[in-house]
Amino acid sequence: MVMRKSKPSKETQAYAKYIAMVVRNEMENFHSKHLSDAQMAELNPLIRNAICTAVYAFDNYEKSSGAKAFVDFNCNLVPAYWEEPQLTDSFLECFNYHDRHVPRSS
Repeated sequence: MVMRKSKPSKETQAYAKYIAMVVRNEMENFHSKHLSDAQMAELNPLIRNAICTAVYAFDNYEKSSGAKAFVDFNCNLVPAYWEEPQLTDSFLECFNYHDRHVPRSS
């Protein structure tokens, strides 16, 4: 199968936008110190599209040899010196605040 301009599902697009927003919010201080608004405007769609591609490829890993090759290739590029990902301070603050102050719905 040749893939031309395949469109990811609405769920994949929404998931990618959510992840991109978390990334964008986490980058805000870096943006204000090091990037112009024009540079950020150019960077944002690159991030969203890369996240969407990664999610789409991951979701199709077992169904497509092309998706499998893409995921495997990128996973093999991850350097050994990268720290393990961890939860951001902004998430932990939100989580802890809501856990203490917002009643759980049934």
